[in-house]
Amino acid sequence: MTTPSQTPNTDAQNDAILATIVPFLDKLLSTSSGSSATDTSQTSTQTSVTRLTYNTAKALLQETLKGMGTNYRLTEEIIKQFMVDFKEAQDKQIEKVVQTARTQIKPGATAEAQKKVIESVARQEYPSFFKPTDFASEFLWKKIDFKDDTMLGNKAMGILEKVRGLVDSFWLMGVDESAIRLAAKQIAMGKMTEEEYTIQLQQLAKKEYSAFADRFDKDPTLTTADIAAPVINLLAKTWAVDPKTIKKDNGILMSYMNFAGPDGKGKQPSMYDILLKAKADPKYELTEEANNNARDAATGLARAFGFGV
Repeated sequence: MTTPSQTPNTDAQNDAILATIVPFLDKLLSTSSGSSATDTSQTSTQTSVTRLTYNTAKALLQETLKGMGTNYRLTEEIIKQFMVDFKEAQDKQIEKVVQTARTQIKPGATAEAQKKVIESVARQEYPSFFKPTDFASEFLWKKIDFKDDTMLGNKAMGILEKVRGLVDSFWLMGVDESAIRLAAKQIAMGKMTEEEYTIQLQQLAKKEYSAFADRFDKDPTLTTADIAAPVINLLAKTWAVDPKTIKKDNGILMSYMNFAGPDGKGKQPSMYDILLKAKADPKYELTEEANNNARDAATGLARAFGFGV
């Protein structure tokens, strides 16, 4: 057995389980198949499955927690609950192996033939069905609430911030904080990648910004912010401001992003149209370019009237 100071060895544990499950299955199948029980039951006197001790369960959970990037802390109660859940899940998998073996035993098979089937099923099916480290990870993630920042370590918080940024880049109305935290947890658990979540967000963006559906279809990495970037940069340059100061609800920007209108028949403004709107905006009057243009216009007018300027 593993001591608290050792790292649980999944392969060794599966081998130990396999060594005890084969005679366990052997005994069950020899009885149900009608073959001589004497031939098969003599292979071993063991009929029980390897179980976790408290220290082994604690070590397995501690090792699993290391890679999760959370601040979750184990308690004696949690460790004991894990042992109970582990045994229950383990027994369910044993039953599945028994059923699988039974379906593969041919009527009239010899005891030796039955034993080979049992060993094959136990070795091939059981380890793939039940993996202690995977079970420990699932158990712990169920305990971790992504709505509670105190449970999240640097790694988990980093994932959460990445997801927030990704959602923000799509300018979506229908994704709230709860949905963001749920997605972050799925990514942290390894059940979903950032790329897969990006595609999910694109599907929502295609509904809110239907005029750009084709562009989303052609580029699985495209965000709503990417589409808006050229307009934002043009406005920022025209008004001589930082692009970050151009908000999503800016009227000129919205006229470009939502040009289709409720009926979907609106015409998309050209970049030149956007430029004319920007220069007609009061913000443009505060720029050095506008002042220079106004001065040049005044000078030209004065000269036209014969003033020596």
